[in-house]
Amino acid sequence: MRSAWHWGWTFASTTALAIACGSGGDGGSPTGGTGGGPATGGSSAGGHAATGGTIVATGGSTVGGSTSAGGAAGQGDAGDTGKGGAEECAADIQEAKLTPANLLFLIDKSGSMNCNPPEGDPVLNARCADKPVQEDMSKPSKWEVASGALAEALDRLATRSNIAAGLTLFPIADQCDVSADPAVDIGKLDTEQRSSIADALEGVKPSGETPLAGATILSYQHLSEVIRAHELLGNTFVVLLTDGAETCKESELSKLVETDVPNARLFNIRTFVIGAPGSEQARGLLSRIAWEGGTASSSKCDHSGDQEDEGDCHFDMTKSENFADDLSAALDEISRTKVLACEFDVPRNSDGRGVDLHKVNVSFKPGSGETQKIKLDDQVSCDEANGWQYSDDRTKIVLCGDACDRVQADPEGEVRIALGCPTERIVR
Repeated sequence: MRSAWHWGWTFASTTALAIACGSGGDGGSPTGGTGGGPATGGSSAGGHAATGGTIVATGGSTVGGSTSAGGAAGQGDAGDTGKGGAEECAADIQEAKLTPANLLFLIDKSGSMNCNPPEGDPVLNARCADKPVQEDMSKPSKWEVASGALAEALDRLATRSNIAAGLTLFPIADQCDVSADPAVDIGKLDTEQRSSIADALEGVKPSGETPLAGATILSYQHLSEVIRAHELLGNTFVVLLTDGAETCKESELSKLVETDVPNARLFNIRTFVIGAPGSEQARGLLSRIAWEGGTASSSKCDHSGDQEDEGDCHFDMTKSENFADDLSAALDEISRTKVLACEFDVPRNSDGRGVDLHKVNVSFKPGSGETQKIKLDDQVSCDEANGWQYSDDRTKIVLCGDACDRVQADPEGEVRIALGCPTERIVR
């Protein structure tokens, strides 16, 4: 049964849950730092690796995501593997398996989503704030644009084998009610799951206020609980879309950005943020959520929160002159992020032995053409690299730059991981 939370909602803090669960390092910061940063590289939080166990590496072991001295991947130049290449001398070659990715779409259905997108017209935008109605019935509302773009994004994501998705709507009634229970629980994005999400979106009539803080906090609570129960493996994301600022419980906003979003990272829960037209006065807040949520647009974006209407770490649609196209592009960018499409589990040897992290090589066999080597490139960030890197906890292989682009562009291609030969690397 869905449990609704009203004006007096409370929250079982993720802090206690995080302590019970444990974490490694900074809890899965995509850049290896602390306190946010752009979503590049794609590490997972300690204790939640999708490989299902400890990787034991010759010359140093990784236990729970911490590499002992002498075992760090990529130290020194592994040298050339010889004429035959890594696959010829490898003791074991396996098809790479994409890391599971779980997405909870957290969608604002407050009354202002009834309005037509202003398409850059500040007068229409201001009128929506005062009178949230669909003025031009011949044109779609913000809700119709958002739900249509989401359906298209789910169709694209469904072509990948590693994607699971669910849906939460807020508010769940006419004012400030929110719930920890999704409208559609996260599940493999097959035909039945897409139909369930479509049914939940169909016939929605936007109404009520914007309980952004409550909806987000309770979404983290729900996800942390199912992660603790081992019902979700791999990487988990909240995709928050809203067209306004918090209007129900502003007193919870500082707790949200200072405590709850960072604590969610301890569970490897990252947060993408899309600010639809109407969220101009929430730019500072939404930018801070994206930064603390590990998906910032760049390492230099404005996440200070000093001004309510300033911040650019999130997907900001407030100046959009074509909301439908820009929202579709943002969702496409999210679907193509490296941690969804270019992150692979480090395999075990087929005989069950541990893996020497100095003897791992990656290649790509396109749908047509010859197999291509992808070399280790870990002397720069993934944004600047053109090869592969280990995630911070050494349980994942992340493709970077053109290597990721090539794999994404070829659905018939196959990424292979060869074990047993000295790692081939790019020397800068």
